Amino acid sequence: MTSLIRTEFDKSRATYGTRRLKHILLGHQRMVSRRRIGRLMREANLACKSKRKFKATTDSQHDLPIAPNHLDRQFTVNQPNQTYVGDITYVHTQEGWLYLAVVIDLFSD
Repeated sequence: MTSLIRTEFDKSRATYGTRRLKHILLGHQRMVSRRRIGRLMREANLACKSKRKFKATTDSQHDLPIAPNHLDRQFTVNQPNQTYVGDITYVHTQEGWLYLAVVIDLFSD
């Protein structure tokens, strides 16, 4: 039984837990409880990967000075090269976190 659990666990790239493994084992005509699957997984040192909790990176509750809002939500601009806006975001890749920064001119024809 442990070898079948290990095989299916490896096929899932270590993401399947007891619920999913139980469903897979039922497809193999194996009736087994989640508790037993969990015990066998512990004995075989199999632990599924869990998603990380979202971590907020912005702290709005501070006493530091805040830059003035010169734009004041006036997004219509009559001339090019007068008003630029930008933003930054994080993109998770297989190599780790990357930062994406964008700066654009608000003027458009």
